[in-house]
Amino acid sequence: MLIVIMIVSILFVSFRSSFQIKNKDILYGQACIETIYGQVNNFLYAGLSSKSLFTWATAIFPKQYSISFMPTSGQHIQLKYTTGENTPYIVYADIEITGNINTNYCTTNTYTIQLRWDDYDLYINKGIQENSTLQSFYLGTGFLSTGENIFRQCNNEWTWCKEIARFESDIRTLQLKKYMCLNFTETGDCAEWDN
Repeated sequence: MLIVIMIVSILFVSFRSSFQIKNKDILYGQACIETIYGQVNNFLYAGLSSKSLFTWATAIFPKQYSISFMPTSGQHIQLKYTTGENTPYIVYADIEITGNINTNYCTTNTYTIQLRWDDYDLYINKGIQENSTLQSFYLGTGFLSTGENIFRQCNNEWTWCKEIARFESDIRTLQLKKYMCLNFTETGDCAEWDN
């Protein structure tokens, strides 16, 4: 009887430990997504409300703002702006998803966050000095009313990945929406989003 109790106790401790680590990783992965969303959404708000941007101690008043989602071009989200018509875009902030220790919890010793799906650009014209020939908020493709990407959390051996969040750019509502996964299927797909 004592041997059986010892074996059950060892198994319980082992499973409990692995369960806690798994849940901790998911919580940290969600913190990574919240950090990224905060940066992107603040930039979007600056564009829609004609707020200035700051580099060092200098205030910049862009003519147009752009957010580039780049999963297939190096795992980046770039926040960009231009100060005049026919002038190139300047990168205001480059959020490197994979392996960036400056983005909280996006990579650890046990997992990595990965951005998936398609590259697309989101353009925001200034709210006060809007160009009347363009929409306030539009996708670079010009064809779709929404663009979206999935964030996956993968272990560092790449033996499993889970879809933990989704960003959706919606030109109809002038919003960048964030959805978090509430539970997962056995294959790692999201079974239920929080929308």
